[in-house]
Amino acid sequence: MNRTTEPGKRYRHARPAAIASRIFLAVYFAASSFKGLGAYFTQDDGGNLLIAHKYWEHSLAGVLGSALSVATGAYRPLGGVYYFVLYRLFGFNPLPFRIVCLALMLVNVLLAFALFRRLSGSLEAALLGAAIIVHHPAVLELLYSSGTIYEILCFLFYSLTVRCYLAWRQAGQRAGRTALSWPQLAGLLALTGCALDSKEMAMTLPGALLLVELIYFPPESRSWREAARFLWCQGRAALAAAALVVPTIAVKVLTHNPLGDDPRYAAHSLRATLDTACAYQNFLLYGDLYGGRLTAPGLLALWAAMAVAAVALRSRPMKFGLCFLIGSVLPVCLFDPRGGYVLYIPLIGWALYAGALFSRLLDGLVLLAPTRWGAAVKFATPAVSVALVMHVHSVKLKGYSVLERNGQIRMRRFIEGLRKVHPQLPPGSSLLLADDPLPPGFAVLFLVRLAYADPALEVDRVKMLPRIPGGDALIQYDYVLAGGWELRDVRGVSDARPPVEVRSLRPLGGLGDGYSAQIPEYAGQTVDLAARGRSGDRSGRTTVARCKLDSSGRVTPAAPRDSPGAIRIRWVRPMGGNWMAASAD
Repeated sequence: MNRTTEPGKRYRHARPAAIASRIFLAVYFAASSFKGLGAYFTQDDGGNLLIAHKYWEHSLAGVLGSALSVATGAYRPLGGVYYFVLYRLFGFNPLPFRIVCLALMLVNVLLAFALFRRLSGSLEAALLGAAIIVHHPAVLELLYSSGTIYEILCFLFYSLTVRCYLAWRQAGQRAGRTALSWPQLAGLLALTGCALDSKEMAMTLPGALLLVELIYFPPESRSWREAARFLWCQGRAALAAAALVVPTIAVKVLTHNPLGDDPRYAAHSLRATLDTACAYQNFLLYGDLYGGRLTAPGLLALWAAMAVAAVALRSRPMKFGLCFLIGSVLPVCLFDPRGGYVLYIPLIGWALYAGALFSRLLDGLVLLAPTRWGAAVKFATPAVSVALVMHVHSVKLKGYSVLERNGQIRMRRFIEGLRKVHPQLPPGSSLLLADDPLPPGFAVLFLVRLAYADPALEVDRVKMLPRIPGGDALIQYDYVLAGGWELRDVRGVSDARPPVEVRSLRPLGGLGDGYSAQIPEYAGQTVDLAARGRSGDRSGRTTVARCKLDSSGRVTPAAPRDSPGAIRIRWVRPMGGNWMAASAD
């Protein structure tokens, strides 16, 4: 009997049944997830491109270099490759981003099925476990947010690493080998590096590999000598993976980088860790993530009961699933609670345990059934169970998915309305939104910058300012927009007349004692000029200077003290008049 399979089970199943299971999972995923193709960009997408990966400061070659080095302070470089390539090819178009994410999630489902089948030796366990992963509430945000690409990629390479390792070890065992070959070890490290480049949750991979050895290829005895031999031979892959993980995580923790500097990733107390673990476990049980009733004693009792069942049934996949669940969920419990998407990898352990337990119960049910009904029970019970899982998922996610889509529809409508009013904006423009209908937050700023491909574009929202700007305070904005959903320009500081013509007598791009301009319309008059400096993607503060124009309208005012570079006159106000927009030639 192969030691990697369940007692009394055969790993090989009818090929048509396996193919039919894969087709079913693919159809189920497509039917339950196709609405995710219409999802819009989110605040996370904007933050990732603008802040985490600094799209306008770094290059694709630099991101690829960070991915190859693995132990780097760069923020999740494999996700950076995704953003750099797609944004450069398709710009502000969410559809290609969604296509890639959902295609990878489909691959993940089929990969989970293959992994569960190999871990459990049961087609029924693999089918039920993969069905749980298809549309569990934990995947909701992955279906509607491209900002979860890090979880999607990490799941892909994490599960692929474990799947390859187990397959190679099984093949090696049949050939009488107890360790991976050097090419296999190199391949394993490459996959581990890709998982680490995707997200830091891959830090638990060495533990997962060691868990495979302890449960599926346990040492012959418990002597110190056998333990040392086991660690050096069978644990060699886990040690090699740990040698890659430790310096990578050390760089993330000990250096200044977008992840290490994020206060949300500061570890908290033991009590808070247990509370977070309770919330996550409650969510896996289809409860509320933020208002669950599962207590710490209840959580420990649940895990203890699961352990007793796994030992009593002598089920290796149940043992592996439980240990994997606990080992992969505890690291994310060290930080402030996040969305259910952080459970994407721990869901592997939960789904495997559930599938393996179901397989054992099914075997018992088949034995109890009359002989002539055994085949019917073996077919009907998995079908009914999978249908029940699908129904529960549909009911639990119906309301949440509507809320998620409606929020993104509102954001799409607003951004498209803005681009309809202003298809293009001058680089470094500043906007004031007087009464936008969206909730407070930085999503509007991030997505407007991405929509116009301008990281220097400034967007202020009245609802997020300490006071409503008025009078001269409005000259710091190039555009003031109001009208809620029906956006329109409002002058605010100007009358309805066209912009004042301002001619530059020499390029207004150099630093110095002053800059030259000509305003023929107000020749010989005293005017106020509002100017702003700009250098690269950084804008300076708007400053006001009172100037006397000569008979031809020429003036050479002093340059703003804090001007970082190029200078442009934005507004003009004659004595006793209103501010009017300036139009430079």
